[in-house]
Amino acid sequence: MKNGKLHWINLSLLFLILILSAVLSMLLFPTRIDFSMEKSRLLHVLLKIRLSEVLIAVTAGSCLGLAGAIMQIILDNPLASPFTLGISSASAFGAALSICMESNIAFSFLSPGLSAFVFSILSVALLFLITSFAGINKRSIVLVGLSLNFFFNAANTILQYFSTPDAVYQITFWTTGSLTVASLNDSLTLLIVLALVLSVSLLFSKDLGIIQQGERNAVMYGVNVNFERVLFLVICSLLASSTVSVVGIIGFVGLTAPHIVRLIGLNSPKFILLGSAVTGSFLLVVSDIFSKSLLHPTILPVSAVTSLFGIPLLLFLLFSSRRKN
Repeated sequence: MKNGKLHWINLSLLFLILILSAVLSMLLFPTRIDFSMEKSRLLHVLLKIRLSEVLIAVTAGSCLGLAGAIMQIILDNPLASPFTLGISSASAFGAALSICMESNIAFSFLSPGLSAFVFSILSVALLFLITSFAGINKRSIVLVGLSLNFFFNAANTILQYFSTPDAVYQITFWTTGSLTVASLNDSLTLLIVLALVLSVSLLFSKDLGIIQQGERNAVMYGVNVNFERVLFLVICSLLASSTVSVVGIIGFVGLTAPHIVRLIGLNSPKFILLGSAVTGSFLLVVSDIFSKSLLHPTILPVSAVTSLFGIPLLLFLLFSSRRKN
């Protein structure tokens, strides 16, 4: 009981920190809001520009954090992330294909975001098709995911090699990730996806806890490990592909958020899932603040900022776990 109460207190503190950082981001960054300006202009800046960026940072970060937690639990791999399945490279190829078709032949059947979503789903379908023959286990899922990642990266490189300079620039801009092009409707879409996935994840949180203790133990308790692994891979891919189609490729959030949650003592699957969603939002909101403020008025790619934060954080987690051992 005491541990459960402490977990809820820690989770509540994380949520309060997230709210505070979101409000500060909205009011102070990249420049402080001037409340003396005309009311209609003030509302436009607050609601149409800054609120949209903050909400997309919160929802996209939450989706990535939750997806990372799910991947690390079902694959029992601390290095797993939402993009372990090759989703990032497949979505990048889909967006690049759409951009190149529009640039070279003035025709594109899908927008870059929608094309990215379609190809990310296609990569997951290929993953399941191949692993159905090799066996749906942790090892084959990781190996096939890495293979798909390299394949779509190579295809993307070849595509850019034969593209126009303008198309290459657009592809680079899209793949570096951006929160500035998202709208309130995009945030609402991600929020609906997040709510559905979080509800399903919490419903199966006890089974995830048993799976964490080992597959043999899970089978003894009557858990259908293969079914739940496939189920969570599907919903994890839905989270990642939906996010990528809106904000592009943003790395390290899904990888580091679950580790931060464990570092502050939230170890049960339910609290790891909830905490990772909140922590992912916080990481992306803070990264967005730095991307807009470090070289203002230039806006840095948010994915570069998350990587710069993620690398030292992972090293810190590595050394702290070594000291604990």
